[in-house]
Amino acid sequence: MIACRVPAFLLVMGLAMGSGSAEVSPWNPFAPLRRADPPVSPDPAWDQSPIDRFLHARLCAAGLSPAPETDRRVWLRRVTFDLTGLPPAPEEVREFREDGRSDAEARERVVDRLLASPRYGERWARHWLDVVRYADTDGFAIDGERPTLWRYRDYVIRALNEDRFFDRFIREQIAGDEIESGPEGAVALGFYRLGPFEADNMVAAEARQDYLNEITSAVGSVFLGLTFGCARCHDHKYDPIPTRDYYRVQAFLSSVERADREAALGQAELRPHVEREKAVADLEARRRSDELAAHRAAMKTKLASALGKEAAQVTDADLDAAIKKPDGVAGEDKKRLVALKQSAEEFTGARKFAAVACAISTRANDRQPTPCRVLASGSVSSPGEEVHPGFPGAIGAEPEVLSRLESLRGTAAGRRRALAEWLSSPANALVWRVLVNRIWQNHFDVGIVATPNDFGKNGRGASHPELLDHLARELIKGGFRLKPLHRAIVLSRAYRSSSRHCDPAAPTAIDTETRDPENRLLWRFHVRRLEAEEIRDAVLAASGQLSLVEGGPGFFEEIPAELGRDFPFFRWEPSSEAERRRRSIYLFHRRNMIVPFIESFDGPELSASCEARRTSVTAPQALSLLHGKFAVDQSRRFAERIVAESGPEPARQVERVFALAFAREPVESEVAEAEALLADQAATLRAQANAEGEARSEEECRLLALKNLCLVAINANEFIYLE
Repeated sequence: MIACRVPAFLLVMGLAMGSGSAEVSPWNPFAPLRRADPPVSPDPAWDQSPIDRFLHARLCAAGLSPAPETDRRVWLRRVTFDLTGLPPAPEEVREFREDGRSDAEARERVVDRLLASPRYGERWARHWLDVVRYADTDGFAIDGERPTLWRYRDYVIRALNEDRFFDRFIREQIAGDEIESGPEGAVALGFYRLGPFEADNMVAAEARQDYLNEITSAVGSVFLGLTFGCARCHDHKYDPIPTRDYYRVQAFLSSVERADREAALGQAELRPHVEREKAVADLEARRRSDELAAHRAAMKTKLASALGKEAAQVTDADLDAAIKKPDGVAGEDKKRLVALKQSAEEFTGARKFAAVACAISTRANDRQPTPCRVLASGSVSSPGEEVHPGFPGAIGAEPEVLSRLESLRGTAAGRRRALAEWLSSPANALVWRVLVNRIWQNHFDVGIVATPNDFGKNGRGASHPELLDHLARELIKGGFRLKPLHRAIVLSRAYRSSSRHCDPAAPTAIDTETRDPENRLLWRFHVRRLEAEEIRDAVLAASGQLSLVEGGPGFFEEIPAELGRDFPFFRWEPSSEAERRRRSIYLFHRRNMIVPFIESFDGPELSASCEARRTSVTAPQALSLLHGKFAVDQSRRFAERIVAESGPEPARQVERVFALAFAREPVESEVAEAEALLADQAATLRAQANAEGEARSEEECRLLALKNLCLVAINANEFIYLE
């Protein structure tokens, strides 16, 4: 390793000025992307890619020496979780460690395999869904379900697996109906239905304005990385975003209505299990509809004599009029009619497969645009000047783009398309900085800008602005494809760094922990706890129970009975066991009742854009993973798998537990300790059974002891953390 030295007085000066080496560099997030040649590194290991050259230059300037490179096993576990959200199989670990190719070739082969896996889209869709505030219900008091919003989730997974050009991905979500005639475009518009919505707001004007405010702010945070909503009531206190600019952007969206639009299920959505479930649901929906129709026919027959008509002459209008009269129809008939009608209308099975995309209704392109006015203090009751579509002045736009805005003043048609084209333009540097930063964050646990939704003055600034611009330029140059960006990052020397600085003798001007305690300069790899979904999926993978069935409506996890009683007005019927073994990306997400396991391990904020998951250490986490029904049940399945694959010999069982849980072989002391634990647990269980007069075989005692070892394994830091 080549140590980097700088004169000590420069370091002292940096500290005295309050801009120590780990602090951010001055930069303007609104400026055009800058071209900067990556500096040459004096260390050959760090001179292989532009990413490493930029990073190593900052380390050298700070007088810090980087951590050594980690081993193949640690890197494989790290990259497999990062790209797929799942652990590597023991066979994949063995194959990689025994690969006779050069180290670079072996790693490239692994990365290409992971990026080609359908599991990649499932993992990275979760990151995007966090940012765009995805949930399957409205939130607020009613928390009504959005039964078809799963189609948007599956759309995101498909787009990522296809490595769809990201500029197109942006345009589809903002104006999919104007650039894509098929169902895909309509489903992408589900972006406008993702945020929370207060369905019981009785003031229509306020409800509509709240909706427009929510999606306007979302566009600002998701694509521009700005606290755009702060300019709704007054000029932004810190960033150059006047209130007028806020409403000029809202004018692009002012004709949007929160409604459903027809969109038949596309071929990519019709997976076998979806078709089977849809067929069953359609059959049940027809049965309920026929039952309702039969009851109405019977009521018409009863009504006929009172009206002096033949039964065939009684119309639906006659029946509806009689129902409204206090004595027009027998009370029991009315009650049954109401029950049957409600049953038919609210049948969830049919609703979640309805040929409707959770999107928006803006089909009337010839209508006059809804006027957009600056609202004093953000109040709908205090409208001010009318504004027309326009872009924030701080960001700007190309002259030809600005010239087209004039044609939008008299029509609603094309407004969202103009916004989409501006957001996805290669010239919109801020959008691509924000995107690259989100990708970087989800590989290194912290972004180059540590506040992904706030690139403004109140944000944390950029630790490596030249690198951020370089990656953004490369993304654009490569046709807006994300997979090459992932590939470059995970193959870099920085990504291969150990999470421990194992060379305390390396000459450094000032101790690395003191100089950069937050590791902003990436002198080591961040230790990362797995996210809630990764932990759940990893447990299922270890037990051999993980189902890789893709797509379709979300499943309902089991929840404690007492929790269900606390929310009696919500529908929460646990799905079948087969459904509950699916990946966590396919969970049904209710805003007002988050699955306890996901919540305890810091699941995403569902009512606002979640720029980054927080990581806490709390008692409920231990309760969930050590005593929770899911963990205990899966530990039993894990033990059964071990017996089936390894036989009765304790040493082989321990080796398989370690391979499946930690992607490594145990050392001798670990085998001895684990065998002792198995023997002790089996003896305790036998004694307990004898004391209670319970018939328990020796085989059952050994299996329960192994179950406890498996439970310990999934609770180990090594299982739930990436180093």
